[in-house]
Amino acid sequence: MKLNKIIALAGVCVLAGGAFAQTFELHGGVDFTTYGVTQQFVDNNGTKDNSDAQASFNPDGEITVDMRVAAGNFEFNTGLYFNANGGDDEYTDFNIVAKDYETTPFYKGNMKICFFNDQFRVYTGKFEKFNAGYIENGYVLGAQSITNLADSKYGQHLTALEVQPYAVPGFKFIAGLPILPVSGNGISESTAANQWKNLYKKFKLAACYTLPVEALPATVNVGFRPGTYYDGVSAALATLTTDFTESQFGEGYIQFAIPSLADFLALNLSYDIRYRNSSYENTLGETVNKTALSHMVGVSGKMNLLENLSLAVEDRFYFFGDDYLLSDEKMLYDVLAVNTEFGFAGKPFACGIDLAGFFAADANGTSFFMDKSTASIQNVNYVSDKNIDLTRSDMATADVSNLAGDPTTYIGFYANPYFKVNFSNGALKLGAEVSYTNFFNANVNNTGFSYRVPVGLTFAF
Repeated sequence: MKLNKIIALAGVCVLAGGAFAQTFELHGGVDFTTYGVTQQFVDNNGTKDNSDAQASFNPDGEITVDMRVAAGNFEFNTGLYFNANGGDDEYTDFNIVAKDYETTPFYKGNMKICFFNDQFRVYTGKFEKFNAGYIENGYVLGAQSITNLADSKYGQHLTALEVQPYAVPGFKFIAGLPILPVSGNGISESTAANQWKNLYKKFKLAACYTLPVEALPATVNVGFRPGTYYDGVSAALATLTTDFTESQFGEGYIQFAIPSLADFLALNLSYDIRYRNSSYENTLGETVNKTALSHMVGVSGKMNLLENLSLAVEDRFYFFGDDYLLSDEKMLYDVLAVNTEFGFAGKPFACGIDLAGFFAADANGTSFFMDKSTASIQNVNYVSDKNIDLTRSDMATADVSNLAGDPTTYIGFYANPYFKVNFSNGALKLGAEVSYTNFFNANVNNTGFSYRVPVGLTFAF
């Protein structure tokens, strides 16, 4: 029944788009990986074990089908998302707030309206991984450890105004609120998240200014949010027991993007600060309330050393102050990643290697937790922040369950040599991935080694 509804709605959209739109675009993509063999070996404080070698597939593989319809000053975007099983599993990341968080394959649906020759833009609806161009990705690690304006991790709904005035060339800013859709005519007294006494505290701001220096084009991005409420995220209801009126952290960032520092070098620099109220009971039985802080500094660059040879390097350093992650815990963490790729002149072939290493140290051995064999950093009220993990978290196999009580050191290494065949609308990537992790303190020494042989396919239309 659900599939029939999807097909019918898609058909109506296509007909409507073709009949009335000035611009109609239908595009999609496939990002899918199968593992010919995968295996893990662990030594948890002297207890050794290993899995049997087996074939597998990447459960994060995805298929998307997106539609864009533009007519005059209006633009409408919608999209379908299917996982590696073709949509047989529940769409746990995407839900319908107005229907008691029923899961849906429609991972986005939003509108943009332009006024005054595009100087003013209004955005409203449901977005995924949306930052409106105010955050630049890293050249190796990809998405920054900076919170998007809207996505399934923190809340997909946004109503925002963007201003790009002709009077100030190179400057623009956006301000928005996470207004949640509710049942009926949009009025619901029980929806505390939409009450203005709560909503005004949830504003999100970002600004961008491109410097008027022709010889050195550079962009400055800044952003601020006084709080993060996980608005409309169904997992937050179960984990945080909140009605989306309690802030989990506030955040501000600044970023410098320099796409051509030299003829062969692109660079971006990022700084992100987060703060939250930490309340806990100390060893004397007293309740302590304090503001806890975390910091991130990122440096990312890409160089074209030769016509067919590129080198990208990225480093991200984090410091989580006293009690930010958990009570009586603090941690420093650094990850360094490198990618180099060589393309054969006149041929659709390329070969390269991804390398990454991390080092972390904490005060009490409680900074990470295991979730379905994935080591991830602790976050406010145990909502995992997937922006920060153990280099390639799904390959981190050392145990973290027996480390609490002592200062602990975490180190790891990841390598992925690969060969790639490029097509006009996609690529086939073959390689091998290996990961080594070692977590140790005065009483425990846990190691893990894993490998897999991926066959990756990307395709776009």
